[in-house]
Amino acid sequence: MKLGTLLLRNAAIGLSQLEGALRNQVLYGGRLGTNLVELGFIDLELLSTYLAELTGYPLASQPQLDNADLDLLDKLGSEDAHRLRSIPLGDLGNTQALSVAMVDPTDTRAITELSEKLGAKITPYVVPELRALYYLEKLFGQPRRARFVRPGRPLSEAEPEPPPDDRRRSQPAQGMVMPPAFTLEPRRRRTSSQMTLGSSIAHAITYGAACERIDTATHREQIADAMIDYAKGRCDALVMFLIRDGNALGWRGYVAPPARLRTQIEDLSLPLGGASSLQSAHDAGEPFLGEPPSAAKPVEVQLWAALGVSPEPVTVLVVPIMVKQRAVNLLYVHTLGGPPPSALVTEVTDLAQRIQTSYLRLIKQARGS
Repeated sequence: MKLGTLLLRNAAIGLSQLEGALRNQVLYGGRLGTNLVELGFIDLELLSTYLAELTGYPLASQPQLDNADLDLLDKLGSEDAHRLRSIPLGDLGNTQALSVAMVDPTDTRAITELSEKLGAKITPYVVPELRALYYLEKLFGQPRRARFVRPGRPLSEAEPEPPPDDRRRSQPAQGMVMPPAFTLEPRRRRTSSQMTLGSSIAHAITYGAACERIDTATHREQIADAMIDYAKGRCDALVMFLIRDGNALGWRGYVAPPARLRTQIEDLSLPLGGASSLQSAHDAGEPFLGEPPSAAKPVEVQLWAALGVSPEPVTVLVVPIMVKQRAVNLLYVHTLGGPPPSALVTEVTDLAQRIQTSYLRLIKQARGS
C-alpha cells in the first residue's frame, strides 16, 4: 500500500489534497509526505505515525535523534549520511545490531551499505524526510538545501492568483526583447563540432536528443539532466530555478570552464522582489532577453558571484516554465562572448515549453498511479 492510499483510506486527507501534494512532488521534488506537510494538509507527527504503520518499522523518536551516537556519526561521515538519508542512533539496548534512522527503511541497498560502513548488522527505524534533514543539519552543521527550508504553497486551479505587486511591476523592463516564437518541432541538427560564443566545449547532446529526453522523461531529474547536457557547448551558464514563496531557489546548473562554482546551485536563494531579469520573466510569464533591468543589478550580481563568472555578462536570457498559469521554474542562460545567439534563444524557449508539457504528463501519471 502507498502512503497516499493509506491516508485516503483513513480520511486523514482528501483526494484534492493528495492530488495537490502529488503535483508539488512532480514540480519540486521531495517525498510525498514532505509535500503534504509543507502544504499544511497534515502535520509532521501524524505523518510519522503513518510512516511507521506503512513500513512496519519502528519510528525514530526525537529523543533518540537528539542522542544519536556521535562516534557512529563520525564513522559514517556527513557525505554518506546525507546521501543515504540516515542517522545512526546506536544499539538502543540491542547488542546484536545498530539502530539507524532512515528516510527509506525499505531500501535494502542502503541498509547493506550502512552495515558495511558501520561494521554491524542494521536495524532500520523510520524517520520523515523533513525531520531527517533537520537533524542532519543539526548534527553535521551542513545546511539543508533551500528547497527544504521554505514551506511550499498549493498550486491549484482553486487557489487565487496573488495580487499584483505595484512596486515590483513599476520597475522599467528596459532590456526586454521577445525571442522568436517557439515551435515544438526540433530544428535542423547542428554538428557536434559547432560552438557558441565564449564556449570551448563541444555539444554534449543535440537539440533533437534534448527534446526526446524531455518528452519521454519519467522523473523531473531526467528533465534537469537533459537541460544540463544541452547547455554544454552552447552557453557559458545555465541555471534551473524552482519558484517557491517569492524566491528563486537553485535546482540544477552548469557553468563552462574556466568558471568554477563558488556556491552550490542547491544553496542559491534569490529574491524575486525589486527589479531583475528573474523577476521580469516571472511576473510577465514570458521570456526576458536583454540587459538586467536594474542599474545596480543586485540579484544578477549575487548570481554571477555564486557562479564564479568573470567578466559579467551584458545580456541574459531568462525563460519561465509555466504550469496552471504560474511560473514554477526559471531557466537562466548567458553567454560571455556576446548576446545569446538567436538559435539558442529559440531552442531554450522551445525546451521550456516541452518541460511544461512533460510536467503536465507526469502530474497526470502521478494522479493515476
